[in-house]
Amino acid sequence: MIRIMTILLGIVSVAMGWEAISQGYFWNSGYNSRIGDETTETTLSWVIIGGLLILAGIFPWGWLVNRTKR
Repeated sequence: MIRIMTILLGIVSVAMGWEAISQGYFWNSGYNSRIGDETTETTLSWVIIGGLLILAGIFPWGWLVNRTKR
């Protein structure tokens, strides 16, 4: 179930980032109330993080868990 949620979250992240890039938005801006300043991040980072989440959901991690139990 966790793998399915990870894959779905990755697909949503990739889709949002890809759509923003296709519409010409290369930067996401926001406001950080803790430091009181405007923050920016690239929309490409949404695509990269989503791709990593998809890979983490697809990749079988059972062999790694079994190796650490030895």
